[in-house]
Amino acid sequence: MPRNQVNDRVQRVITALGLQTCADQRIGTPISRGISGGQKRRVTAACAMVTFPRVLFLDEVTSGLDSTAAREVISSIRTLARAEGMIVIASIHQPSLDTLSQFTKVMLLAKGKLCFYGGVGELSGFFEAWGRPVGRFSNPADHAMNFLNTDFGSGIEPTTKGSTSAEDFREFYLTYRSQAQPKAHNALSTPSAAWSISSASNSDLAANAGVELHGDYSANPAADTSSVDTGKAGPAGTLLWNTLTLAERSVKNYTRNLLAYGVRAGMYGGMGFMLATIWIRLGDADSIINDRLSVHFYSVAFLAFMSVAGIPGFLEERAVYYRESRNGLYSTLPFVLANTLVNIPFLFLCTVFFTVICYWAIGLNPDAGAFFRFLGFLFLALFTAESQVLVIAALLPIFVAALAICAFLNGFWMSVGGYFIKARSLPRFWYYSFHFMDFQKYAFELLTNSDLRGVTFKCNTIVNGSCACAYPSSTPQTCTVSGDDVLRYLEIGDVSYSKWCGIVFSILVIYRIA
Repeated sequence: MPRNQVNDRVQRVITALGLQTCADQRIGTPISRGISGGQKRRVTAACAMVTFPRVLFLDEVTSGLDSTAAREVISSIRTLARAEGMIVIASIHQPSLDTLSQFTKVMLLAKGKLCFYGGVGELSGFFEAWGRPVGRFSNPADHAMNFLNTDFGSGIEPTTKGSTSAEDFREFYLTYRSQAQPKAHNALSTPSAAWSISSASNSDLAANAGVELHGDYSANPAADTSSVDTGKAGPAGTLLWNTLTLAERSVKNYTRNLLAYGVRAGMYGGMGFMLATIWIRLGDADSIINDRLSVHFYSVAFLAFMSVAGIPGFLEERAVYYRESRNGLYSTLPFVLANTLVNIPFLFLCTVFFTVICYWAIGLNPDAGAFFRFLGFLFLALFTAESQVLVIAALLPIFVAALAICAFLNGFWMSVGGYFIKARSLPRFWYYSFHFMDFQKYAFELLTNSDLRGVTFKCNTIVNGSCACAYPSSTPQTCTVSGDDVLRYLEIGDVSYSKWCGIVFSILVIYRIA
């Protein structure tokens, strides 16, 4: 659908639901006040209705609203549904009389069984025929709840009494319906009524509440659809459109929630400042080689762990994805692609922020090529760590649980990576299995090789008139030890940049596909 038609449809929905006054306002966050509760409910309904579905299911769309706001929300939904020819089936608990009157049909359930189905105006007549008329100042829905709610009752055995009332209610309804069989038959033969009964009888929404009210609106054949382009793009066009649309929405969410993402960027900057001030000006003495190695390990391991800060935002996006994908708006692939496209520049900027702050302050390899390699290798490692976190959060969508698993995995990769204990000293099981699956191992070796190759360290320790270097030296006569000597001693001197990057990238792709 062209963008101008999309904008036109959005504007129609905004107008129909009375959201013009807040159309340019932000929804709001826990620290930033936005629109009111009633407006948020209408926005939620608008998001579901903007696609103009043939049948729309709403689950407790008025929960948490006062009677006036609930009436306005339902009234707005009714207006748009009639205008666009939609059938709306809604579950609502404890509706006011004004809210109830917005519906054309009502269904009452108790313990999953049908206790009443008919027009809203038929409720009072039903209770009159049953001999339990609705009081002058009573709401028919509240009156029905007095009989259908099995959680409370009166007398010595409240639960039994409540259950009996619900059963009596249902028995009389079946008798009442059979007496008015011709009228009921005509009502059930309409498409909208058939939708309501089929959906409600298979629903478990009333399992706890004991009562469920459903409203439906007959499709309006006069709804104007002439301006909508009925053509459909091919698979590639649909994928591209959905991906770009989702990416655009994610970017807007990022810019509208600068605090959350600004804090993440600040964390990377803070880590860079901490490294720059603790490992400041390490120099070229052989005694600081281990400190230099610690910088590379710390950069990979701890920045990778900081990827857990993306879990809350992903869980919010995941909830929206599940709702929209189940409604058939898009599939998983465009969601993954959009998430990837938006995360790449954000993580890259965070990596640049960290690297610029600490690289020269620490005194790592001054060569420009080494600097850009450090930046690229570290970004690849962080992007892989971010992908690992998203896989865990997708499989275990509970923040605390996902955080715990991510922390465990990060510690696990640190243990088998070969920094705390040389790879050759690892037990054979860990060496031949998880050691070579550890993306942090490859990232650490890439950073170390990029920094140490071509660098020379001075040996300042003299023993018996000869130099004693911290690592075996190939040039003892000059009282120096080269970075290549250190790499050979660590058994990582034969690292191929392209091969190691390819392995990390493969792990990244596997995480993204998962």
